[in-house]
Amino acid sequence: MAEGADRTEKATPKRREEARKHGQVVVSSEIAPVAALFVALGVATWGAPVLLRHARAMLANWLAAVGPTAAHDDPIAPLLWRATGELAGVLGPFFLAVSVVGIGAVIAQVGWHVNPELVAPDPKRIGFESGRKRIFSLQGVASLVKAIAKIVLVLAIAHRVVVTFSDGALGAALMPVESIMGLAGTGVQRLGLVMATVLALVGAADYAWARWRHEQTLKMSRYELREELKQSEGDPQVRLRFRRAHREIAKRRMLAEVARADVVLVNPVHVAVAVRYRPDEMRAPRVVAKGADELCEKIKTAARAAGVPIVERRALARALFRTVQIGAEIPPTLYRAVAEILAYIHSLRGGVPGEVG
Repeated sequence: MAEGADRTEKATPKRREEARKHGQVVVSSEIAPVAALFVALGVATWGAPVLLRHARAMLANWLAAVGPTAAHDDPIAPLLWRATGELAGVLGPFFLAVSVVGIGAVIAQVGWHVNPELVAPDPKRIGFESGRKRIFSLQGVASLVKAIAKIVLVLAIAHRVVVTFSDGALGAALMPVESIMGLAGTGVQRLGLVMATVLALVGAADYAWARWRHEQTLKMSRYELREELKQSEGDPQVRLRFRRAHREIAKRRMLAEVARADVVLVNPVHVAVAVRYRPDEMRAPRVVAKGADELCEKIKTAARAAGVPIVERRALARALFRTVQIGAEIPPTLYRAVAEILAYIHSLRGGVPGEVG
């Protein structure tokens, strides 16, 4: 238990994927509103003149249409529906841009991952006891303190901006209506930009904190790492037995290839290399088996049983053993030496197979 509680190791990809399936991702609730606020400010600044022109035209058309309608006691509902449609057409792109950016900010943090289990209602999450634990937990208290601090910070900065701007707006009463509206728009724009910048800094700090907390939550102990390794790759003892069995099968197959060799070159007791050459099947002689010490004796025993000549060539046997893998062709630098041995062996065909000095 003590080892399991000692979480000092970084989370593995499997641990991160499991956490993601259960909704444990790095996300800041401050990023999406800030991104939407910046987009709203940009769209409003760019589209404010267009919106004012449309509003004036709509108001003029509506007043022109209301007079005759009221005089003849005609229903005013069609006019309201038309005005609502025109207003939606003007404000629709604004709200669409804000919504797309807000959703995109969330997806940019967590990626696109749909988990039906998180959408389905869970009585454990909506119960009184679970709600009380969330509210009075350390994370709940931290969230409350963070929200209060953010409100105080934003109000203080907004108050400072409004006071600074109001000093220059004292003579607005003598200005034309359009100038007053422009001045008010500039003030709102400045206030929104300052608040958005402050909230962006708060959001960046909140995201960094959320990421750090997420990494701390996902950390694993050495015991958990070993257990995960066992589950993903199997028990180490089982893997060891499997590798041993695989090596034994490969060794038996290699010894079976000795019977197809043309000659076995030995050192004479330390290494043995079996060589095979068929001009119609291969470009150069190949090493079909090799071994040292105990395996060397088994290769020589298999060669004697199959009637394959055994030739003692110390330097050549060592060179083939070190440089050529089983099943590979010998290098060109050894062609001549091996060719002489093979020619020697073919000259002895018809004699008694066995060791040749």
